[in-house]
Amino acid sequence: MASKAPSAARSERDNGRARASRGAADKAYRGLRGLLVKGSFQAGSHLREELLAKRLGVSRTPVREAVRRLAAEGWLEIVPNQGAYVCDWSRHDIEEVFALRAMLEGYAAESAARQASDAQVAELLDLSTRAKTLLPGTAIEDVEQIAELNDRFHKLILEASGQRRTAVTVSHLVELPITLRNFHQFTAADMERSVSQHQAIVDAIAGRDPAWAGAVMRAHVLSGKAIFMERIGLPPAGPGDREAAPGADTSGDADPPA
Repeated sequence: MASKAPSAARSERDNGRARASRGAADKAYRGLRGLLVKGSFQAGSHLREELLAKRLGVSRTPVREAVRRLAAEGWLEIVPNQGAYVCDWSRHDIEEVFALRAMLEGYAAESAARQASDAQVAELLDLSTRAKTLLPGTAIEDVEQIAELNDRFHKLILEASGQRRTAVTVSHLVELPITLRNFHQFTAADMERSVSQHQAIVDAIAGRDPAWAGAVMRAHVLSGKAIFMERIGLPPAGPGDREAAPGADTSGDADPPA
């Protein structure tokens, strides 16, 4: 069999290297993003390339690319001549993210009330009912199951809405460290309120009432912000704070995170 021409062989080698490089970069990105999602680094932490490369099992070059991507997404801040730092979140940042979530998820709930299939409505009801059977949710295994059901519930509403761009945007907002929900800190009353709010959302969608569905979802998300702020110990907004993002809730009602 004739050997491949030198130019073809070089091209194949180059393509192989490119695929390997992309694979390493993707591995570094997914690995580092996963660590950030889990809260493995405190806000303000300095991330050193050599340590990240060792932890992620890649070389420093893909780590550098992953850091640039995550900085563009708002997870990290790159300081010239110093390196990358995990972003710290101000009160204004938190207000903005929760306001965006309330608007987008409220819009998705409205769309779901119009477009959800009967099967999707039935699944939403099933998810809500299963969570209710796990109350008061004090055992660790029950908490973990409720957290999984909660995540599926919100994702299913986004799917049922048919709004793909909205779903992609919300997925990034929900995974940011300032909105990751820690059900292990919930009280029994927190759990019960959260599940009952989900039931109200299901009732609105099943009733094909977009205005009701949107209003309940917005209240659900915004009330979650209050308890989030309380849990992380942020002081009340002062005169020097920037104005809250449009739609942000400032009522101080303490209900569980969405």
